[in-house]
Amino acid sequence: MYLLYVDESGDPGPRGKEDFLVLSGLVVHETQWPACFRMVKDLRVALRDQFGIRRNQELHASNNIAGRGALWGRRWPVSERLRLFQLVLETASQMPGVRCINVCVRKVAQQFASQKGHRVYETAWRFLLQRFHNYVEEARRRGAVDSGMVVHDVGHEVEIRKLMRKLRVYNYVPSKYGAAARNIPLLSMVEDPVPRDSYHAQFVQVCDYMAYALLRRESPVPRYPGLEAVFDILQPILLREAARDDPDGVVRYPKM
Repeated sequence: MYLLYVDESGDPGPRGKEDFLVLSGLVVHETQWPACFRMVKDLRVALRDQFGIRRNQELHASNNIAGRGALWGRRWPVSERLRLFQLVLETASQMPGVRCINVCVRKVAQQFASQKGHRVYETAWRFLLQRFHNYVEEARRRGAVDSGMVVHDVGHEVEIRKLMRKLRVYNYVPSKYGAAARNIPLLSMVEDPVPRDSYHAQFVQVCDYMAYALLRRESPVPRYPGLEAVFDILQPILLREAARDDPDGVVRYPKM
């Protein structure tokens, strides 16, 4: 079984302050899950010792870089908050057998001009689910007998569940060569996507850091110099097959 943990950064709303919605997913195979989880536990011990962040405190990227949340009241300089980011992403990049799938939707694109915010969200999730399906199918072609399951942060679960059920029946993919679109239902997925409160889901918290790192690379914030570069820490685990026209495999809509 392949587990895809997912979190988002930015927002899908037409009036939100961000121009992008980013989804990041961490693919973990069941056989590697115990080793990966031990690495997360070791990370939490290191963060407790270095930053005073208790293991029962949630890691939340946008809050932590701003000195809020688990870092509230500690007055860590930006350089140390950046180091926190690096530690989290370095842990992810060293997990055995994992892959990172990323989707970046530019929500102010003309394609969304006359559509509601939920269309942005559906577009991002459709791309993510399709790429995860492709990854599992490729593993099956190599002889694996695995399926895929999705675990995501709470919120939008009704929309995500409806989309998954739809794509299991109708998933029309345009041809690269101008032929008619083909229906490729996502039959490699089992069950509905599972919503988990990120407070109780350590891997989802890691995905929050990955998504925020990509968001800040696409849309840097001057008051956090260096944050725009931390996404590169994930180079060893990026699923470049997800978008062969992007050097980091980031699925972009619309394409640049």
